[in-house]
Amino acid sequence: MIVIRKELCPQNHACPTLPVCPVGAISQQGFSAPTVDNDKCICCCKCVKSCAVFVSIGCCENGRDPRLA
Repeated sequence: MIVIRKELCPQNHACPTLPVCPVGAISQQGFSAPTVDNDKCICCCKCVKSCAVFVSIGCCENGRDPRLA
């Protein structure tokens, strides 16, 4: 699961991490903090590597989606 640390997100610009996600699991309304659809997320963790507001909870450690184990 990927969570957003909204307190670290400036929320005053288009999120530059959106295009990093290969499955389109990250979205943003206006300039608000982005959100992650964890049903779409494949835990590739490219977002986590791209920006500190994205935090992995139990899926990036092994580099793959635990639902596929």
